[in-house]
Amino acid sequence: MNLFQRPLYGHYKRQGPFKFYLIAFIISVFACLALGILTLFSIFAEPLHKVLGYNQSIINNVIIFQVLGINIFTPLSGYIADAKGIWILSCIAFFGYFIGFNLILAVVRFGLGRHYIYTSFFILGCSHASFLFSCLLNSAKSLGRYYRTLSISAPNMMVSFSSFIEIQILHKYFNKENAISERDNFENILMFFLYLLLFACILSFVSCKLTDTTEYFEFEYDETSTSIHEEFLNFETSPLLTGAGTVIHSGQTSIIGSPRSWYVDDTLNLDDELSMLSSSTNLNNSRLLLTPYRQKVNSFIFDPYMYPLLFCCLISIGATEFFIANLSSILGNLNLSKYLDENLQLFSISSTITRFTIMIFTDLFCTSFQISRLTLFTLVVILCGVVHIYLSSTPIVNIDFQIVIVIVSILNSAVFTLFPAILASIYGIEILGTTWGVCSSSSVFGNMFLNLMYSMDFGKNCVSNMSSNLVICSTLTFFASGVMLLFFGFAVFWLRATYLRRAGEFF
Repeated sequence: MNLFQRPLYGHYKRQGPFKFYLIAFIISVFACLALGILTLFSIFAEPLHKVLGYNQSIINNVIIFQVLGINIFTPLSGYIADAKGIWILSCIAFFGYFIGFNLILAVVRFGLGRHYIYTSFFILGCSHASFLFSCLLNSAKSLGRYYRTLSISAPNMMVSFSSFIEIQILHKYFNKENAISERDNFENILMFFLYLLLFACILSFVSCKLTDTTEYFEFEYDETSTSIHEEFLNFETSPLLTGAGTVIHSGQTSIIGSPRSWYVDDTLNLDDELSMLSSSTNLNNSRLLLTPYRQKVNSFIFDPYMYPLLFCCLISIGATEFFIANLSSILGNLNLSKYLDENLQLFSISSTITRFTIMIFTDLFCTSFQISRLTLFTLVVILCGVVHIYLSSTPIVNIDFQIVIVIVSILNSAVFTLFPAILASIYGIEILGTTWGVCSSSSVFGNMFLNLMYSMDFGKNCVSNMSSNLVICSTLTFFASGVMLLFFGFAVFWLRATYLRRAGEFF
């Protein structure tokens, strides 16, 4: 027991594990209030254009590099969390945010090349993935055994809620009209997010260590203490009458202080026995820890029915993140540029309400009406596909853009709240870090594909088509994303009975 654990053990014995897990869960959820930046790339798009002089093509490349960072580091974060410990992710995020934001500040202050911006946003993407996973997995680990849907949904709900709070803060305290220049305002925004995220990473680290300490008290320290105590109670010879390390031949021969009992071969000396015990114990522990994990991961990777889920997740996250990241230019195509703040607020409010509703009422709704989470998720995917096609083909004057925003926010909320719970039900919560990491990181392909298509669409069609003002100039991009959402949504919906059988229980 180390110096951090010793003062907590007395409180643990009085309060029990649940209160410690609950405190760790609350701290993790509170730390998520800094992650609204995940949905607020649009606030960087305007300064990148006005302060640094980047055109839409370069801004789209910046988006791609951030998405690459998020999705490349997501499966790695899942592996690190499952194999090494969740707390490491908080440390990685801390140093990543420190380096990334300071690199952007250096570009703004000293006029460095755009490759430094690409690098900085790639690092920020890695940090976002690491920090989000530290909060999400620690919430599931701490309270998942008691309330699975709540523990998985709450961090994602707070991410959405935090975007609304951060929009209000930026609008009130970082208004560009009150700043000396656009450059000063941009630097102030960067410093705000830097300090906020560093503080949140510290909170996440404390929460992860509290969960690990509680698990140590519950499953290791108490059992070890009880085992040692029982060994001494079973001794037929007092250990005070023998030398330390003497082999006591009681009814069950053992070595003093060893939590494991084993039979002694008199032909070997004590040092040999201790060496054999240590190596065999480590080998057995490694097999117990690694073999089930590998088997479950292999069953996930080689399951042919996993791939429709993977592609459905790929296009769902890719389409919604592409939409939000390019919201500023999309509104410009619709002659609605001045309504960016209002639409961002609508997105965050709708997303928060959706995630809160999913978190609170999903279990009751699915149980009462026998409608699975998978059915709900696929219906939302199909609905969003219809909305993308509607946006691609409806005359601009007839488009109700607020409906589009609400439906996109609902899909964004559903994929980050329902989908991890679906994976946990089908493949097990023990490898949720790996399964969700693989699925969510796959969205990089959907996001990159749509961003590249939108970049070409914007450069080729938007200038000429804006004069006609008939339909949105990026028709091809939204039609393609709508068709893909419909296809994979219907595919998973058709296979839903197979997934329910795989889970072994209704979810």
